[in-house]
Amino acid sequence: MSERLDALTLNAFPHVVDTLLQWSDSDVYGHLNNVAYLAYFDTALNVALVELEALDISPQGEGLIGLVAQSNAHYFSEVTFPSRLRVGVRVEAIGRTSLTWGFGLFSRENLICAARGTFVHVYVDRQTRRPQPLSPALLSCATALFMDPTQDGRFSA
Repeated sequence: MSERLDALTLNAFPHVVDTLLQWSDSDVYGHLNNVAYLAYFDTALNVALVELEALDISPQGEGLIGLVAQSNAHYFSEVTFPSRLRVGVRVEAIGRTSLTWGFGLFSRENLICAARGTFVHVYVDRQTRRPQPLSPALLSCATALFMDPTQDGRFSA
């Protein structure tokens, strides 16, 4: 069991993606369905990778791809439709073949995240699916987005 994450402020995340809560992501209880948080995290992660030129999504794409080895989410408050969302993205650990990504999902009117999550991506060759050392593009992206999670106390609610 992993340790419970603290709610953080938006400035704990060096990259932010703005989006809208989709009607179809609401559940019978009237709030954002738990599994949908992971989809918002995944979309924000891939937007960051594309914007920082660390992921080629063209039909004949080249370079490494990240496969999720682990994911989790911690929830702090409800998000309901209609909400304008912000998803904060950062890198929390840099390995030889992996990156640990951190996320915070915010309703735009709130300064504290409604949820936090992490993904561990193992980077692999597109054809063989075997782990490979991080490419220069991934290392550059990881360095630009790195925030040391041991410093989270200065960003907590």
